[in-house]
Amino acid sequence: MLVHNIKGTSDRKPYGYSSWIRFWLDKKTCGTTTLCPCCNKNSWEVGGHVQKHGSNTRNYWYIIPLCKKCNNPYNTVPFDVPENQLVRVTEDD
Repeated sequence: MLVHNIKGTSDRKPYGYSSWIRFWLDKKTCGTTTLCPCCNKNSWEVGGHVQKHGSNTRNYWYIIPLCKKCNNPYNTVPFDVPENQLVRVTEDD
């Protein structure tokens, strides 16, 4: 699934969780990865907000595990991640 980082989400905090990576770990239903799905080099460290590439609705956000280097809102180049790594974020999260 092609996704890209999105801007303007750094001030959002997940309701009931200490971090977005904790949110992702709790919601994840199948397997985990140890490498950042963007660069496949570094271990993931944070939960990054992404959007499916080509989506015109900014209300559909997802959290994926990313390394700090790849979790950059100014990096809008799409990258491929397994769809089972996407965890949907809603207005209530």
